[in-house]
Amino acid sequence: METAARRQALRLAARALEQRLNADTSDYAGPELPCSCGEPAQYNGRHQKTFESVLGPLHLERAYYHCAKCESGFCPRDRALRLESFSLTPGVLRMTGSSAALVSLRRGASWPG
Repeated sequence: METAARRQALRLAARALEQRLNADTSDYAGPELPCSCGEPAQYNGRHQKTFESVLGPLHLERAYYHCAKCESGFCPRDRALRLESFSLTPGVLRMTGSSAALVSLRRGASWPG
């Protein structure tokens, strides 16, 4: 019963965070922003992406800018939340790194040498 209650509490927390972040549209910074190539990137609507967080999956809608010159796009909110390189939140990345280190230590301790 405790596990089910914990799972439900995490789901509710994830939905609350998701709603709060999606209600904030301040990541729209106008019709264009400079691209990393130096050319202007045009606003191209709000795009959804699912991120894995310590609370569970978060479905976030973010302002998306696309550059016709270099044919790449970016979401300013992803940069601000440090999510631009992964679909994992920083908290999940830390947990993954810690788990990998433990597995590596255990494997090394049992390695015949």
